[in-house]
Amino acid sequence: MRTWTIFAWLLAAGVQTMPAPRPVLWHDPGPIGSLDLSWSDRSRFKPPVPPFRFIKEDLSGSHPKVRVKDARGVEWNVKLAGNGDDTAEVHAEVAAGRLVWALGYFVEPGYYVEGGTIDDVKDLHRAARAVTSDGHFRAARFKERPRDATEDHWTFTDNPFVGTRELSGLMILMTMINNWDVSSNNLGVLRDAEDGQLRYLVSDLGASFGHMENVRFPFVIFSTYPWTKWNVRDYQRQPFIDGVHDGRIRLHFRGEAKMPDIPTDQARWFAGLVSQLTAAQIRQAFQAAGATPAEVDGFAARFSEKVRELETAVSESSHPD
Repeated sequence: MRTWTIFAWLLAAGVQTMPAPRPVLWHDPGPIGSLDLSWSDRSRFKPPVPPFRFIKEDLSGSHPKVRVKDARGVEWNVKLAGNGDDTAEVHAEVAAGRLVWALGYFVEPGYYVEGGTIDDVKDLHRAARAVTSDGHFRAARFKERPRDATEDHWTFTDNPFVGTRELSGLMILMTMINNWDVSSNNLGVLRDAEDGQLRYLVSDLGASFGHMENVRFPFVIFSTYPWTKWNVRDYQRQPFIDGVHDGRIRLHFRGEAKMPDIPTDQARWFAGLVSQLTAAQIRQAFQAAGATPAEVDGFAARFSEKVRELETAVSESSHPD
């Protein structure tokens, strides 16, 4: 039976059809300069509460992860600090998530937990490098994620928002934080339980705040300058904007995706958002991620510098609104 015949039959039978879920990439965050990026308001934000009970190991991706239940009965996906790369991911994902959230893009709430114990740990594989036999861990990113959260994946070139200022703003933001791993595996779609919206988001922000270019030096065997994460020196040295030509801004993005040049009117819209962040708020994002004072200073200074670079690029454009 053809689809339209079934639809006509349902209407004749008086069956109400459900509206299609609405895809959403961005929402108005309100007065950005008044947001608390530390998420200290416990009535609005619910961080993980120990004790933590082991549910199972999560073998997706390449980093050690487990699922646990906290004292409130909430289930968390826990990315653990094992080797240096794991530790960098833990810090980077929390800091990036706070900035992304403040600018109106969707995130899965993530918290940095300095250390603790997970009860009833057993049968660990990859996570064994980050959790002791008695369940102790030294640092982790806790992310609240429903079991059936991920609906689908998308790319920057295949989604309902191609050509919009909201997508351009997200591209600029990913370049600002040097998130080089924006492959489809890290771009998810979550269905909101209350309103049924399909929320498009970057579901893994751990590859941020490092060097965003995998360079192989010619005539030198096995010599590369690889992608890095959570490295102040690398983050400070990476260029951000390569220039403005014919009313478009060329970003210095060197990650696992292709970034088109951004129309300056769309970049101007995003500059109006990100310029509302105060120096104190930017520092809050890195402090929430467990950064050292030196890391807070270095990361925050470079991010603020990129905001000024973007403001300069759009103000010097010869294509005003």
